[in-house]
Amino acid sequence: MRYFEDFRTGDVHELGTVTVTAEEVLDFGRRFDPQPFHTDPDLAAQSPFGGLIASGWHSASMFMRRYVDGLLAYSACTGSPGVDEIRYLRPVRPGDVLTARVEVLGSRPSPFNPSTGVVQPKCTLVDADGNVVFSMILHSIFQRRPAESDAAHPASTCAAQDPVVRVRTPA
Repeated sequence: MRYFEDFRTGDVHELGTVTVTAEEVLDFGRRFDPQPFHTDPDLAAQSPFGGLIASGWHSASMFMRRYVDGLLAYSACTGSPGVDEIRYLRPVRPGDVLTARVEVLGSRPSPFNPSTGVVQPKCTLVDADGNVVFSMILHSIFQRRPAESDAAHPASTCAAQDPVVRVRTPA
């Protein structure tokens, strides 16, 4: 279990990959963002994008699934008060394989609830060529480690038990 205290500025976590399919692009587009370049391959081919692309909201949703499966499911996260920015940096196309990453930009104890803290991760989806196609600055609320569990669950033990791979940790 990861608590607020387990997230340090500069930590980078790889959260796995997602492969974009045409079926999912079309389904998401038709349900939630019915613009022609998300919903109709023929009209998309005539668009400035030259083909079908995923909605930016679909990209955000694909990231969120990786964030939950790769980190939040093994943490004491209690929600989010919001996002500072969302960027759709490159078109996401069927067949793209995207890697989800989180870099901790900072954290602070909650001024409203002493039992929680807010972690600010920069969230990205990166394509196979290393290009960032999506990013957002998120605020995630995590419970603070209960005092009685400090000895039983040091940060190093928590990191070893969950499947998140720490790619880089500052000195």
